[in-house]
Amino acid sequence: MILPKGEVRHQNLLTAYTDVSALLSALKTEGFSGTLEIEFPEKEGTIFIDSGEILNAEIKERSNAERKIGQEAIQAFMTLSNQKNGVLNVYRLLPEQVAIVINHLQHEILFKELSTDFTRLDRLLLKFKEDKHDGFIEVLTKEKKALGVLFVEGGEPVEMFTIPESGPSVFGRKSMPVFVENVSKQSALLNVYKSYGKMFKKERPVPESKPVAQRKPAVESKPVVESRPLPGGKEGMRELMTILQETLSTAERLVDAASRNGTFIVTFKKSLIEKAEAFGFLDPFAGEFEYQDGVIRFSGEAGEKEFTRGILECLNTTLILLGKELPKNKMLPLKLIAEIKSSLELHNDTLERLGVKEVVSSALQ
Repeated sequence: MILPKGEVRHQNLLTAYTDVSALLSALKTEGFSGTLEIEFPEKEGTIFIDSGEILNAEIKERSNAERKIGQEAIQAFMTLSNQKNGVLNVYRLLPEQVAIVINHLQHEILFKELSTDFTRLDRLLLKFKEDKHDGFIEVLTKEKKALGVLFVEGGEPVEMFTIPESGPSVFGRKSMPVFVENVSKQSALLNVYKSYGKMFKKERPVPESKPVAQRKPAVESKPVVESRPLPGGKEGMRELMTILQETLSTAERLVDAASRNGTFIVTFKKSLIEKAEAFGFLDPFAGEFEYQDGVIRFSGEAGEKEFTRGILECLNTTLILLGKELPKNKMLPLKLIAEIKSSLELHNDTLERLGVKEVVSSALQ
């Protein structure tokens, strides 16, 4: 999460001569609320304080996505503070501002770097409202410079802060409509997160946490269908899902091999958002459809033809987006469509028996 910078209380204190325990004791005496940050070349961390009491902490590795929160992070912070090449900064925030951030420390990313060229923030927020989503959205420029963070709880935007060129971050619920409108009009990137933390209460102990799990890279293996039985026990639908799962797995392997692991998943999720209005059962925020680690999981309801058309239209959109995002690899979309057609042709008899062969043919023109 992009953390807010409050009003500077202390800045650029060196761990070589700063007694962090004494500093925390002084902050407790004055009833301080805000953050204590520590920075090292390889790690960074933040302690969150309300009325002088330590509430929570976060420690992150700069080289990867591993992070810790809770008591483990507090202990790691204190250990780091004994090393000599670190820098400490203390920022003042209001207690309610500290609380809103703490409520969202336990999170996972759903979508990374969605472009506002095809994703409207206002419509995304409407979808959050329908799904009673808990999470937050980071807004960045195309150059990946942070612009602000908008928090959502129970589907409703509850707080936001923007990041000016200089000075402390600016909180302001009243500014949210203008901020959303401006982001929707300009070219920006959105990181969308789902939060799992409960509403903070001071008397509760800080929960222990585990490092954020890394997503497994795509592997070339025989896919296994994991899905709830559809109404009527439609064996045909399960057969179809196995075929389409194999097709997605083939595309994922080729794309990630030509770029980097995770490229296909990120782009495919963007296409799901784009096609969600036409194919509601594929809406990633509805939670009925998921493709991850080479496996399709589907708990919704859709006919064979509609399901096939939705998946293949999303694949076509994925190819278009990949052409824009990987301009140096102009042959990749052509190679992908050839591989997809080849993969599906192996199942012509089954596709014809299931009544979707014409759908496949028209979708891959």
